[in-house]
Amino acid sequence: MKRLTRRPKLLSVPGKVGVAIALAGCSGDGPELPQWLFDMETTGVGPVAECGNGDAEDEEECDGTDLSGVTCESFGFSGIGLKCESCRFDVSGCGPPPGMVEVPSGAFEMGSSVNADEMPIRHVQVDTFWMDEAEVTVEAYGACVEADACSEPLSGDSCNWMVEGREIHPVNCVTWYQAEEYCRWVEGGTRRLPTEAEWEKAARGTDAREYPWGDHPLPSCSYVVMNGDGCDVVSTAAVGSKSLGDSPYGAHDMAGNVWEWVSDWYSSSYDAAETDNPTGPSEGTQRVLRGGSWLNPSTFVFRVAHRLEISPSYVNDGVGFRCARSPGRGAGQGGLVRR
Repeated sequence: MKRLTRRPKLLSVPGKVGVAIALAGCSGDGPELPQWLFDMETTGVGPVAECGNGDAEDEEECDGTDLSGVTCESFGFSGIGLKCESCRFDVSGCGPPPGMVEVPSGAFEMGSSVNADEMPIRHVQVDTFWMDEAEVTVEAYGACVEADACSEPLSGDSCNWMVEGREIHPVNCVTWYQAEEYCRWVEGGTRRLPTEAEWEKAARGTDAREYPWGDHPLPSCSYVVMNGDGCDVVSTAAVGSKSLGDSPYGAHDMAGNVWEWVSDWYSSSYDAAETDNPTGPSEGTQRVLRGGSWLNPSTFVFRVAHRLEISPSYVNDGVGFRCARSPGRGAGQGGLVRR
């Protein structure tokens, strides 16, 4: 494992409005970043990192495939889309970091006619975003607590905090504020809670399905961590343990295991006019939970359109969360910075 300890520097990416690359102290597997990445000259537009042969001169034409051993993974991303554009790195073609799935830009049908607060049914446009593949685990949340950036969850009863053997179970017994706190901390502040619209699209895709896996079969122990259908569960399960229930984009446990906090304030119906990256009401008293939990025996709550209004201070052993990220949002530990 190669550990980089150099001071972060911002690297501008030409042709990408408001986007830059940030190199910082980080660790991970992969090739060692070449020295010339850190030996940058200051220009009139700020520090610039060159690619190509690593010794760019005025008006030099660079080879778009000559990356000097640097990959998307070098910046904490996945995929093979790193390019050398005008002698500078362009990471816009890279994929999400490990542990996240990509939900591509486009419209989907949001809501249903089952409950009043799921109406009206709208075709909603959501920009490309990345979603945690799994719910945030006890182990992951513990790193935030150790960093003194997050407060400890409630423990005892069926809460997973401090329970041996549940390190890769979802962290539960957390408030909306604790979930928000964690997402704003992890990876240097690149993540956030998903909006309701993002959550629902990640769960159902673009075919208006009833459940993350489709319209049929009904939720059962094979698809969902739930407390019905003879499942006889006594707690949450390790995240991702019900792969048959994965969403169209590969997100685990979008139904069951724990309810998940989203960023929106609750309203008793959707705003029919808010169809472009909706974020919900500007204020309120209740937040929204999605997805159902291991405590629920009813298949009704596992529908992707189902919503639950609750106080943001609510704590329960059936409540957890996952984070989302907008491509191009940067980190203090390598990646893109949108300015």
